[in-house]
Amino acid sequence: MKILKKNYISLILLGIIFPLSFILSISLGSVGVPFKNTIQILLTKIFDYGMINIHEVQTDIVLKIRVPRVFLGMIVGASLSISGLVFQALLKNPLADPYTLGISAGASFGAGLSIFLSYILGAYFKTLLPVFAFLGALSTVFLVYFLASTKGRVQVLTIILSGVVVSYLFSSGLVLLMSLLGDRSHEVIYWLMGSLAGYHRFLIPAAVINCILIVFTFSFFRDFDLMSLGDDQAKSLGVNTEFIRILLLSSTSLMTAISVSLTGTIGFVGLIVPHSMRLLFGPRHKTLIPASVIAGASFLPLSDTLARTLPGLLFQTGMEIPVGVITSIFGSPFFIFLLIHGKKKYWF
Repeated sequence: MKILKKNYISLILLGIIFPLSFILSISLGSVGVPFKNTIQILLTKIFDYGMINIHEVQTDIVLKIRVPRVFLGMIVGASLSISGLVFQALLKNPLADPYTLGISAGASFGAGLSIFLSYILGAYFKTLLPVFAFLGALSTVFLVYFLASTKGRVQVLTIILSGVVVSYLFSSGLVLLMSLLGDRSHEVIYWLMGSLAGYHRFLIPAAVINCILIVFTFSFFRDFDLMSLGDDQAKSLGVNTEFIRILLLSSTSLMTAISVSLTGTIGFVGLIVPHSMRLLFGPRHKTLIPASVIAGASFLPLSDTLARTLPGLLFQTGMEIPVGVITSIFGSPFFIFLLIHGKKKYWF
C-alpha cells in the first residue's frame, strides 16, 4: 500500500514538472521572454484572454518558433522513451534502445540520400528529407524482420543480430554518400546529431500517429508484466508472446521511425528515461509506461532548452548545440552511476 501511495505521489510530481518544463522551455532561449508574458501569450491564444503590453516580437517568438519546437520535443521525447521501455522489455536487454533494429542507420541513410539528391537533381529533394528518412527507417525494420524470421517465427537473439547487420549495411551506405558529398557532408553530420529546429509542418500528423501508438502500447501493460516472468511462464498464463512481441516491436519501430525522420538521431533518451522511471517506480508497467511518457516529454524539451541557451551564457553567441550532444552528455554519466551502484536488480 505504501509503495502504491509513493508511486501515485511520484506521478503527481511528474505531472507538475511537465507543465513547468513546457513553460520554461518556451520562455528561455537566445531571446528571453518573461514567464508572465509567456503565460499571457498562451492564454490569449487558447482562451482569447486579453493581452496587455506584450511586444509583438515576443508573441511571434513564443507562438511561431518555440511552441512548435517544444511540442515536437515533447512528442519525440515521449515516443523515444516508451520505445526504449518496450525494446528493453521485449528483447530482455537493459541496453536495448529505440535504435536497436538499425532504425537510426536506415533513417540516416535516407536523410543522406535526400541531401545527396538535392545537390545532384535540385533543392526540392532537401524539402523531402523527413520523408526519405522515414522511408529509410521503415525499410530497415522490414529488412530486419525478413532476415530474422524463420518459418514464421522470430527469435529475440536473431532480431538483435539482424539489427546489427542491417545497421552496418546502411551505415556503410551513408559513409559512401558522405564521401561523394565531400565538403558538403557537414549537413549530414549536423542532422546525425539531432535537432528540433525544423520540419514542423509534419508535426501534427506525426503527433496524432505517435499518440495513438502510445495509447495502443499502454493497453498491453499486463502482458509486459507477464512476459517479464519469462516466455514459458507467460504462455502458460495465456499470453501469445510471439504475436505480441512482433506487434509491439513493429508499432514502436514505426513510432521511432516517425520521430527520427523529424529530428535526426537523438541518443540516450530511450535509455535514460525508462531506467530512471524503473528506479523510481519499480517494474510494474501500469505505472511505468505513463511515467516514462511524462518524463520523456519533459526531458527532451529541457535538454533542447539547455542546448539553445548554454552557448549564449558561456560565449555570448546565438549559436546552439545539437540536442543529441546534450542527451549524450547526460546519458554516459547516468550509466556509469548505474554500474557503480549495482542497480541491475531494477532492470530484469
